[in-house]
Amino acid sequence: MRLKLPFLRKKPAPVSAGDLDAPEGEARYAKIDLNMVRRMLRALAPYKRVYALGMTLGLAHVLLEMQGPRFMQHLIDYTTRVAPTQPFDGPMPADPRVTHVTLVVLFWAGILLVSVVLQRYTILIMTGAGERVQFATRRALFEHLQKLSMSYYDKTKLGRIISRCTSDVNAMREINVWGIFKIVANTMMIVVAGVMLVITDWRLFLAVAWLGPVLFFVNRVYLMRSANMWQHVREGFTRVSTNLAENITGVRVVTAFDRQAPNLGVFNQLQIQNTANNMTAARVNGIYQPSLEFIKFVGRVIILSFGAYLVITSPQEKGVAVGVGAVVAAFLYWDWFMNPIIDLGNFYNQLMMAMAGAERVFNLLDTKPDVQDLDGAKALPRIHGAVRFEDVVFGYDPARPVLHGITFDAAPGQTVALVGATGSGKSSIISLIARFYQPQTGRVLVDGTDIRQVTGESLHRQMGLVLQQNYLFTGTVLENIRYAKPDATEEQVIESARRLGTHDAIAQLANGYHSDVGERGASMSLGQRQLICFTRAFLADPRIFMLDEATSAVDTGTELVIQNSLEKLLQGRTTFIVAHRLSTIMKADLILVIDAGKIIERGNHRELINAGGKYAHLYEQFVEHS
Repeated sequence: MRLKLPFLRKKPAPVSAGDLDAPEGEARYAKIDLNMVRRMLRALAPYKRVYALGMTLGLAHVLLEMQGPRFMQHLIDYTTRVAPTQPFDGPMPADPRVTHVTLVVLFWAGILLVSVVLQRYTILIMTGAGERVQFATRRALFEHLQKLSMSYYDKTKLGRIISRCTSDVNAMREINVWGIFKIVANTMMIVVAGVMLVITDWRLFLAVAWLGPVLFFVNRVYLMRSANMWQHVREGFTRVSTNLAENITGVRVVTAFDRQAPNLGVFNQLQIQNTANNMTAARVNGIYQPSLEFIKFVGRVIILSFGAYLVITSPQEKGVAVGVGAVVAAFLYWDWFMNPIIDLGNFYNQLMMAMAGAERVFNLLDTKPDVQDLDGAKALPRIHGAVRFEDVVFGYDPARPVLHGITFDAAPGQTVALVGATGSGKSSIISLIARFYQPQTGRVLVDGTDIRQVTGESLHRQMGLVLQQNYLFTGTVLENIRYAKPDATEEQVIESARRLGTHDAIAQLANGYHSDVGERGASMSLGQRQLICFTRAFLADPRIFMLDEATSAVDTGTELVIQNSLEKLLQGRTTFIVAHRLSTIMKADLILVIDAGKIIERGNHRELINAGGKYAHLYEQFVEHS
């Protein structure tokens, strides 16, 4: 009987191999990859001694627990075969059977007590080791994400990145904690249970031995059917989480354009596909697990029926008769034989889920930054701030350059303004100075040194950047300003704000510098967020400072505060300003007019006005509309 869900009346289109390919080019997983397994094991290697201790205690616990059927066999056979004490006149003496049974039960209880203690410490040790691996994996991911180039974030969806660090890592947890133990312990239980079944009675063992090939066949069919099933499940979940993250991040745009209903439709379609993938896995599992349970039941019936026959018909000579205790022990050992097989079937599902997650995690860890320190890169000493572009060609897609042969010099302490239409390449020049990207040809030099030859840390420490859409972290205004210089005191922060001219605006907030900015600065107005970001950047005292559309979205009053401070605060710093408002760049020492990725004019404001070119035309438009 197939369970029918209302939202799955129409079977969704199957996911194609192409659909499963992630944008960042992840390989599609189809079966257990031994290389992947070895890599997962290498992640456990630093804690091998802890795992070994947990394994030792855990296996000892399992072996002790497996002695239960032997005690039951002994007690049943003893109480049914030992003759009762003959009655006689006088006080009734203690029955020796009672004493014997009491001693056996106490011994059995002692073994179980030791087993329980071993089990407790096995859980603590194995969980501790597994959580350390999880911790190390998340730390490695977070550290690697901070090293990746901007190009990775340009082409990778936020939800997919978050999924790597959350659900994909979580999918590996059960394997990291119990993976090795389950394989070893279950294998040991199967072998020991089989041996104990033979020892208990070889005829009962042979009666169920034919079920072995049946088990092999069932497992083989299941492995073939589920080869890529879990990859579909993981990819479906990733798509749902990616879409969810995008809609939450862009909730203001969604609301502004009334896109709630269409977005809900897309989200539901992704959910339907995700649910269909899970139901497909459930259907395969719904055949496999009951099949194992049925085989287990058949074995039980054979042992009980054939065992009863042997008990009734076997001659009672010593060493030939089959006691009731032996049948009970064989019955229990059959369970001990089958339960690990069923558990390994569940473990295989967990392993497939873990490997689908591990594939994505390791793929991210294997992603090489497009921009990284070269071997032998040296720390950049304190710079003067001279910047030079030498015939730079750059494109986010190397086949489609956005900058063509850019060459210019910026002297230390000079203010350079970049002017041009949207998409002309202004922000690309800023990104190259900050070494977010590297040119395909040409060089970017700071104080005569190619920035590819220095460490990124020493370069970025001496640079400051303020964007049009700046990011504030959850916390107070003070904490966000101090982000650029964590060891700065509150007095230093306030002094920096005073110099910048933002102190009064910040002091007027509800709790001043201790006001909560909210998530991503939601509690602050756009102008307030910009002022906080300006203060944060200037607190770092950079030698090279970049303003990328930093005042285009600021109200006139706030812009006036910034303009009154810029002239004084930018003295001694090399500054690059990208702005649509000519009022912010008229006092620049050098103005570069960019068009279609090329510098078409250069000079100061007066020189460009006298030249009567494109800048002069832009200035005339500005005057007309001001």
